Amino acid sequence: YLVQGSMLLPGTAFVELAVRAGDQVGCDLVEELTLEAPLVLPENGSVRVQVWIGAEDSSGKRELTFYSSAGDDDRSWTRHATGVLGAGGRSGGASLVEWPPAGAEVVDLDGAYDRLAELGFGYGPAFQGLRSAWCKGDEMFAEVALPEGVGVDGFGLHPALLDATLHTIGLMGQTDAPGKLPFSWSGVRLHASGATVLRVRLTPAGSDEVSLAIADGSGAPVATVDSLVLRPVSLEELAGDDRSDALFGVDWVSVPLSDGDVPTVGWTDLEALAPSAELSDFVVLSCPITSGTDPVSGAHETAHWALNTVQNWLADERFDTTRLAIVTRGAIATTADEDVRDIAQAAVWGLVRSAQSENPDRIVLVDLDDEATSLDVLPSALATGEPQLALRSGVASAPRLARVQQSVVDDPGFGSGAVLITGATGTLGGLVARHLVTERGVQSLLLVSRRGAAAEGADELHDELVTLGAEVTFAACDVADRNAVAALLAEHQVSAVVHTAGVLDDATIGSLTPDRIDEVFRPKVDAAWHLHELTRDLSAFVLFSSAAGVFGGAGQGNYAAANTFLDALAQHRRAAGLPATSLAWGLWADASGMAGNLDETDVRRITSGGMIPIGAAEGLALFDAAGSTGRALLAPVPLDLPVLHRQARSQPVPHMLRGLVRGTARRTAEAGSVAGSALARSLAGMTAAEREKALLDLVLSQVAMVLGHSSAHAIAPDRAFKDLGFDSLSSVELRNRLNTATELTLPATLVFDYPTPAALAAHLGAELLGGVVDVVADDPAVTVTDEPIAIVGMSCRFPGGVESPEDLWRLVAEGGDAVSEFPTDRGWDVESLYDPDPDHTGTTYSRMGAFLD
Repeated sequence: YLVQGSMLLPGTAFVELAVRAGDQVGCDLVEELTLEAPLVLPENGSVRVQVWIGAEDSSGKRELTFYSSAGDDDRSWTRHATGVLGAGGRSGGASLVEWPPAGAEVVDLDGAYDRLAELGFGYGPAFQGLRSAWCKGDEMFAEVALPEGVGVDGFGLHPALLDATLHTIGLMGQTDAPGKLPFSWSGVRLHASGATVLRVRLTPAGSDEVSLAIADGSGAPVATVDSLVLRPVSLEELAGDDRSDALFGVDWVSVPLSDGDVPTVGWTDLEALAPSAELSDFVVLSCPITSGTDPVSGAHETAHWALNTVQNWLADERFDTTRLAIVTRGAIATTADEDVRDIAQAAVWGLVRSAQSENPDRIVLVDLDDEATSLDVLPSALATGEPQLALRSGVASAPRLARVQQSVVDDPGFGSGAVLITGATGTLGGLVARHLVTERGVQSLLLVSRRGAAAEGADELHDELVTLGAEVTFAACDVADRNAVAALLAEHQVSAVVHTAGVLDDATIGSLTPDRIDEVFRPKVDAAWHLHELTRDLSAFVLFSSAAGVFGGAGQGNYAAANTFLDALAQHRRAAGLPATSLAWGLWADASGMAGNLDETDVRRITSGGMIPIGAAEGLALFDAAGSTGRALLAPVPLDLPVLHRQARSQPVPHMLRGLVRGTARRTAEAGSVAGSALARSLAGMTAAEREKALLDLVLSQVAMVLGHSSAHAIAPDRAFKDLGFDSLSSVELRNRLNTATELTLPATLVFDYPTPAALAAHLGAELLGGVVDVVADDPAVTVTDEPIAIVGMSCRFPGGVESPEDLWRLVAEGGDAVSEFPTDRGWDVESLYDPDPDHTGTTYSRMGAFLD
């Protein structure tokens, strides 16, 4: 049951609930039922509905109220409908035995549901119950039925069946009127239950008002509705008045500092660290690049610096036992009126947030002010375990996603001039252009893209907008070119900007390059700054950013960095008294545009974290709602909080979400404590066969979760990860999951080093049990106390004359040389293997080697 792209609980379901509520308290009449707000159903997750019945008054009436809440937390409930129940006395209702009525004319229903779909009303199979219709004067008659397989047990009057009776309203001489939904019901009585086929007579009772007499297939009375008033529904209503789980801001909350022991901190740079240097608990690096006079170049350079720093840090095994703290100064704002003093350094935050997502517990982000007290408390702040911190006047704060209040300020609108939209021929650009004309009263559009009017779909978009009454100008302009933007603005008077342009070039941190950063920055960073500098006297300056910058999208370090620059630019403009809003969008449901580059695995990875794809109607309503929040940065990200609450029971809650979801903070594994980890202790008490099964089950279960499988039964232990569908991002996700489960520090190349689940399970066993010497087995236990290494078996043939475990131990202990001529006990054709010509195919020009098989 879709209306303008949003899935609703039909109004007839509220009627059914009201009738059932009346049955429970002895009221056979729904005197009034007014629907105040549509109940929009999420594509995923659940909605709780609460029906409240008041006490009986002196006349025997009871108030009735409906509420809903998405999820299982303690959020406030949304009121959707109010009504009054009463005892009206039994009424027999109207019979419709003569069928069809004499003199009634048949109404052609061919294409009826197609026409309703064009008006934005999409009905599923259960709701497409209209079978026949007739008209007689002002009255309409119809026959409706439920499809086979739809049961009516438990219902008084099935909502889909009652809803189908209303589909004829659009045939009552109002086919050109906008689509309307039930708003107010009066005098509703149910005379019989269990009907699967209905006859209905609809009689006009005023403007947008009808009465209904409803009978079963034999004409016997089923229900009576004295009055039903309908009204149009807006996109804003369909998004729901309570968008508390879709529109968020980032609040910086105070973090208490510990009075206890603090970690050691060393300020340096990576090149200055000698290979033999003793590392502190935290190695602190300060970003050396500032905005200067050219924030655009500065942003590119700071992102390059951050990438180089993070790549070198993660690639060097020396740093596995310590953590990196990257310090910026004035790259973020912690209050609504604080300026971003160094907008170029804001890009560091996006890139490093992505690095944190790919490599948990390895890097901390800190933003400092210029006060000495902030520098003094840095070690105590790092001891909090927060991955992102800001220090202001010695006070630490950390970012938390928070619900925003709407209608805090008046929406300034988009002015009387042209609205400039970048990326206008893309999916989102076109969506916004149509919305501004149809819903926001914009009459002039300047639609900018690289190809302008020559872009695919531009002609159709132009014609559609002109038909809607807009003045439309297409312009081919590279908005990353400052001179081109200046020339464009010299020719057009612009009153608002909506910057939707952008490109993706996803890669994990280890695979990113400066060139790939620059490619993504140009249409985002460069263009936004040019538009900021070259425009004046705007009513609105809206930047389409991304949640990747807020949360740190794994595999999107360059895109995240570009968007945190946009977020900082919006704050910078606000602090200067200029209009600006940066919208850090979650994933849009439309598979075209940039989202079209995502495959099913990418979408599953995003949605499994609790993010719900944004439908067009919801997205545009959030776009409108953003203008009245008074915030520079907003994150329109519908969250499936029930999913996040369930995940919080078994895995750490991301710090950014801890203001919304309560959970147990993750314990950081201590370096060198592998043998003491819970898993290692558990494995030590098992037999060899039990250990092998437990480790393989662990790996397979994590593989199944990464791939989105419901179970691990279909995953072959000896099948290569590549063949199972793993890519670089899923490899990182598996590594992170196993790090949490095992308390090991595993490399990002894990699935490439150990290419099958079975090989990986064996590696985990070696890592976890390397220091365990007491092994419980089915046979009597063997305790090895004096030897640091115990060889308990051999399944390989070794070089250097090794034929037994004792030979191998002697070779290792004495540091012997295992290089020899080709072995003669392997069954090889030694003479044919050798050829003195190094370019000869299939042979070797050396007779010596260390051979292991």
